[in-house]
Amino acid sequence: MKVLKFTLVIAILLLTTLTSVAQEQNQKKKTKGLIYLEADPFAYINKGYSIHPGYENWGFRFDLTFVKVDFPKSFEENFYGTTKFDLVTHINGIKIDYIGKRENWTKGFFVGIDMNYQTLNFKHRETNQNKNLYAFNIGLRTGYKIKIYKGFYITPWGAVWKNVNGIQTYKIQNDEVSTNQWDWLVTLHFGYSINL
Repeated sequence: MKVLKFTLVIAILLLTTLTSVAQEQNQKKKTKGLIYLEADPFAYINKGYSIHPGYENWGFRFDLTFVKVDFPKSFEENFYGTTKFDLVTHINGIKIDYIGKRENWTKGFFVGIDMNYQTLNFKHRETNQNKNLYAFNIGLRTGYKIKIYKGFYITPWGAVWKNVNGIQTYKIQNDEVSTNQWDWLVTLHFGYSINL
């Protein structure tokens, strides 16, 4: 009887220890997070680049933004009301998104804050003179990660920003262009993530 009680106590202690170790290992796996790299194909189509390295953990995404785009005339006309200037923009920024606690981090909804510093180089098409105007944008964004294969995914997302730097204007001859007080974007990123 004593041997049975002793064996039972040892079994319970061993089971408790193993359960505790397994829970601790699961917790460590959950907190290791992942790293990722995303790119916007539209930037490359428009003679630029788009690089977005990031890290996900603790229910959040942390994303750096490095973008250059030479916008087409249709964009310049729709967003700046003129085709008299060629616009090349450089954007550096950071995004912080809430993704929640989920098992599969290669897919799912997110919402967050997007802050970026934008250098807008406006080149007057008639005279070839140019000038840099600047915007500091703060806004909200939302999107959804869709798993493609293993670590590969796509992320459609949209954002609305307010330029807190104030409106800047470039005037040459009778042509004029200004930075926007509000901006918005709907786009698509391709990404690849690696679990740590």
